[in-house]
Amino acid sequence: MKGTTRKITKRSFKASLEHRQQVYVLKGAISLRQGIFPSEVEITSINDIPSHQILPGMPEIPYTYTFQRPLILPARPVAASFTRKMDGTAILFSALQLPDGEVAVFPRTRGMVTIQDTPWRPFRTLMQQVANEELLAAIRAVCLQQKATLVFELWGHQNQHTVQYDLPLNLSLHTMIKGRMAVQPWRLLKQVATAYKIPTVEELSRVKQGLSATELIRLGEELVSQQEQENNPELGLYRQEGVVLNVETPGTGLQWKFKPPSMEDYHRIARSKICEITVFHALWELVDRGEEVSLLSLQQNLLKEYGQEAVSEQESLIASQYWWWLSKYYNTE
Repeated sequence: MKGTTRKITKRSFKASLEHRQQVYVLKGAISLRQGIFPSEVEITSINDIPSHQILPGMPEIPYTYTFQRPLILPARPVAASFTRKMDGTAILFSALQLPDGEVAVFPRTRGMVTIQDTPWRPFRTLMQQVANEELLAAIRAVCLQQKATLVFELWGHQNQHTVQYDLPLNLSLHTMIKGRMAVQPWRLLKQVATAYKIPTVEELSRVKQGLSATELIRLGEELVSQQEQENNPELGLYRQEGVVLNVETPGTGLQWKFKPPSMEDYHRIARSKICEITVFHALWELVDRGEEVSLLSLQQNLLKEYGQEAVSEQESLIASQYWWWLSKYYNTE
């Protein structure tokens, strides 16, 4: 009888956090994308002192047609807003209670517990460049006042993924979370962001009357159809990532995403089989998580997603695309 392979959904970590000229060593586990609470951080000790705390992750935003969570409006919808979806790195800020009574509010990515510069992308330097002391103080105040996690997108041509932006670097708030997975209404996020002068993603459209799933799907498809005119997949040129639909109830928020046909096809192919797009996407995921970017680490991550047979069949393609990506984006001399 063949043994079954248990899917690993968490990985242990040890990370250093600098706060007010003190260094704190954090230990715990971070949930992977395949977990129940993706990118959630569970702290088990700080400076070897037991401390059980949860830093919420950013839930994956589903398409409207997914089987797990199709677009079905809640019982009391208040409004719906479409916001521009930016293509970059998710940056999360949460409050962490330290053993000496201090409270640290600090940035992390979906896979990097404390942001650091890496040979592949200088995330810490980029954050210092885009977030001044005034903005960091505002973020801290909101996290403490609202008891919330704030999720931003770090985007621009200095942090390029698939979409090519003309602006060098931006940090834009798009989601506020309370508890483990409770997304807050977009109107609350906007009110808080306006009060504290925190930049947000662009709101493209807001609907308050005649809310129906059919109409919202029509509006979403209309918006991404307009975006598609700026993309040129034949040339490999993408200017727009898509839109996010934010549906509000009196106390909660729900999110779905729409993408232009070329971008949806790009990601659909990357999810379904190993090809050039798959390898390209997997490499940027390694960069965002702050992990070592090597041919071996790429192969190991593809194994988790696609299995041994698929990786073995595409071994030469994986290697050739890795070396092409490396020569295009990084000077290894």
